[in-house]
Amino acid sequence: MTASGGGGAIRLVGTAHISSESVEEVERAIDEARPDVVAVELDESRYRQLRGEAPDDLDPRDLLKGNTVFQFLAYWLLSYVQTRLGERFDIEPGADMKAAIDAAESHNIDVALVDRDIQTTIQRFWTRLTFLEKLRLVWQLLLAMGGFDPGDAGIEMEELTDTDVVTAMIEEFRRFSPGGAEALIDERDAYIAHRLHGLAESGVDVVAVVGAGHVEGIEKYLANPLELPPISELEERASTRWITPFKAIGYLITVGFLAFFVLLALGIGSDQHGFLIKVLAAWFLFNGVFAFGLAKLGGAHWSSATVGGLVAWLTSVNPLLAPGWFAGYVELKYTTVSVGDIGTLNEILDDHESPMGDVVRRMIDVPLFRLIMVVALTNVGSLIASVLFPILVIPWLAPEIGGVSAVTDAIIRGAEVGLQLVLGAIG
Repeated sequence: MTASGGGGAIRLVGTAHISSESVEEVERAIDEARPDVVAVELDESRYRQLRGEAPDDLDPRDLLKGNTVFQFLAYWLLSYVQTRLGERFDIEPGADMKAAIDAAESHNIDVALVDRDIQTTIQRFWTRLTFLEKLRLVWQLLLAMGGFDPGDAGIEMEELTDTDVVTAMIEEFRRFSPGGAEALIDERDAYIAHRLHGLAESGVDVVAVVGAGHVEGIEKYLANPLELPPISELEERASTRWITPFKAIGYLITVGFLAFFVLLALGIGSDQHGFLIKVLAAWFLFNGVFAFGLAKLGGAHWSSATVGGLVAWLTSVNPLLAPGWFAGYVELKYTTVSVGDIGTLNEILDDHESPMGDVVRRMIDVPLFRLIMVVALTNVGSLIASVLFPILVIPWLAPEIGGVSAVTDAIIRGAEVGLQLVLGAIG
């Protein structure tokens, strides 16, 4: 029992989110204490999902941003790993929170949702990871999705609620990513403590059901509420710099490519054999065919694949504009994605009896997965075309003007003529 000022008291119940023993402990604590409020480690979105209500649709404008796609993939993969753990120990993930809500309702006790919005947490978590940490995380989660068995890791259910084991797991994560641990654990400790302290200040007694890994941090803040950071800081999305070194390089490449293309187009008049026109046409068609073909392979509608193919010539060497984003925006005219798609994907991935081809086809039928595949494969197609173009297409065109070196000379000469025209116009 943790006392708090203002007349109310808080009892923290630390649980393992996939433990049947935790469910029994939650029910017993609520039945014994009969508090005024049962607080649960959930936000509004996860609460609605747990109650079986229709999940919110995802915002397409957010989903098609590069970082958000990876954040959402990480969220999905984490969800899948938790689902696998639940199956391993024969209990539904989140059963402890559902038991707390059901017990509160059976005793006519109010329920308070005290966790931070999951999208804010994932965004702040992802922003704090270094580039290498992001690669490691996604790779490890992909390996887990491909065949991770919690039993192989030596996880014993009775140990999951043991303080020493939980602490060891948290410290291991801190070694992996101190910044990520701050967003995923420490900030949520402070946020939940804020909410619980506010309830106690209003004079109500609370039983708070939280993950075992949060108990120590929450208790620390409840014992010293003056150390709590302002809740407004905890609720804000992590700010990202408008210009980063990567973006600066990307902008320079973009401007340089466009400038070179314009100069080359202006210099076409100097090409007596019309070779530059053939090179530009081949670049356009080669990129378009690959981007279009792989977009269709990912399940894109004809119009989505066509848009991806049409813009691939410009975006294939542009790190800031990928053809997949254009194809994805068009694809969203035909489909609606939702958080519920994650559960559907998890169910499909758990089918170990069907042939892999059938599993993939069923996954492509899920709107969220199809959208991700359309975006990813359109980009991959354009990238492959850009790599193969100088290897396959240029040597094929080169003999008509005297070889590969002559191709380089013709391109440089065309750009020089274009530059002279520009300088002449300015002068």
